Amino acid sequence: MTLMKWFSTIAIGFVLIPALAQGQTAGTLAPAQASLVKVATVNFSAAVLATGEARHDLAALQSKYAPREAELQRLNDAVEAQKKQLSAAENQLSDSERNNKAEDLSNKEKQLQREAEDFRNDSQSDSQKVFQRVAQRLYPLLQDYSRQHGYSLVVERGSDANPIVWYADNGIDITELVAKAYDAKFGKTALPDSPATTAPSGSSKTPHRD
Repeated sequence: MTLMKWFSTIAIGFVLIPALAQGQTAGTLAPAQASLVKVATVNFSAAVLATGEARHDLAALQSKYAPREAELQRLNDAVEAQKKQLSAAENQLSDSERNNKAEDLSNKEKQLQREAEDFRNDSQSDSQKVFQRVAQRLYPLLQDYSRQHGYSLVVERGSDANPIVWYADNGIDITELVAKAYDAKFGKTALPDSPATTAPSGSSKTPHRD
């Protein structure tokens, strides 16, 4: 096919499309157009974390891990202070004293690293368990809520930082409504001064289903 014939074929296609659409409007598309499709968006992770249960349990975890966090801060401050002391007195120490203090500092740094890693792993694991437990209960509730309110489609909205839907009117977002429906069904409220609702590291927007 020559280039001119190819352009001619494309041009004919564009001419025919409106004509076909007009014909379908009166025919096969009319029933589909007569049926309204009700669509909503949801940020599933945000809905999980907005529930009273998740906020309550994550606040409890924050209290549980507060002593370990304070101990890590104390150890970190001690390491930093010892670094400054060693640097300030370096020229006044014998080689033996300098080596002993440097070894002691190295051991404390390794201890800090180990304890910080254990703290991170333990706290993230417990937070993930809270998230996953609520997500497992919220998922079927979302299905029921969507059916009861006549939604034909509910799509994951994502967050402002990581959008999945590039634009959707805020009026069709049901994230807060779903979280309130969860609280109405399961009834746990958040503790005062609960932590900001940020998803635990590694959390998924959709729960694992066996």
